[in-house]
Amino acid sequence: MATGATRKSKPRRRPQRGVTLLRPLLSASLGLALLGLVGLAGWQLLRMPVNRVVVTGDIQQVSRDELMAVISDSISGGFLWLDLQVIREPLEALPWVHRAIVRRQWPDAIEVRVVEQRPIARWGDDAYLNHAGEVFRPELAVDAAGLPALRGPLGSQGEIINHYQRVQEHLQPLGLRVAGMRMTARGGLTALLVGGGELVFDRDELAVQLGRLETIYQARLAHRRDELARVDLRYSQGAAVAWRTDKKQET
Repeated sequence: MATGATRKSKPRRRPQRGVTLLRPLLSASLGLALLGLVGLAGWQLLRMPVNRVVVTGDIQQVSRDELMAVISDSISGGFLWLDLQVIREPLEALPWVHRAIVRRQWPDAIEVRVVEQRPIARWGDDAYLNHAGEVFRPELAVDAAGLPALRGPLGSQGEIINHYQRVQEHLQPLGLRVAGMRMTARGGLTALLVGGGELVFDRDELAVQLGRLETIYQARLAHRRDELARVDLRYSQGAAVAWRTDKKQET
């Protein structure tokens, strides 16, 4: 190359304006199309109906037809819009339903697990206590054979259940069983015995009085169990015993 010659530089290629503008337009169009597809799919998903209802649980007292009728009346809207509480509340309003657990089951089903009331005692004249100590009143009578009969002020059912269980545990070694229990507003407890007779306690002194009953019963009352009508233990040093012959004796 000769001295003083200059190297020719290649001319710069100018960007094509049309191609430069087309790319973002294409990207924007694809994004909008994708959003549209997602939105359409989401809308279809929201509109998807509930096609199946699955009812589970140990159901004995309430019919499945009754449960399905309540559930069907409560279902409104699509699968995702469904308010599960709206289904649960009317189910739990049924007398024999203690609890209802409602879940979505993908892709289009509702699962309802029903926990029935389990009566553990009679309460008052027309009600029962369930396994949680709650009062419930079924429309039809329950086979109450073997259930203790409990009675007391409103709201006292939990306390009475505890007293009943405590007295029952203490009497079992003596060969006695409690058929029922009453509690007064002032705290007086009366245990009704299987086979007849009753025991009267003060709930505030129950532990002491149960201990006294054990001593008195084994020493002086067990051999006359069939004649026993009433043992009142609300005495500081002993008990008042009434016999079925209408005789009364201080022990």
